[in-house]
Amino acid sequence: MTACINERPMCPVCKHRMALARISPGKAGFEKRTFECSTCERTELVSFAVDPMKTDAVGWLAGELNPPR
Repeated sequence: MTACINERPMCPVCKHRMALARISPGKAGFEKRTFECSTCERTELVSFAVDPMKTDAVGWLAGELNPPR
């Protein structure tokens, strides 16, 4: 299952909005996000496609850190 990066899924059991619990690395180009429902305690694992140029790593590329001369 893939979804939009900002989307929080609805719980399939109680229909409440689920909260992001953790993010784990997935296969190349994807990450796994675990969502938990605070109402019924169900968990869902969702695979998200990620663009490596739109992650926090871009800050390192634009930073002051340079290779030795």
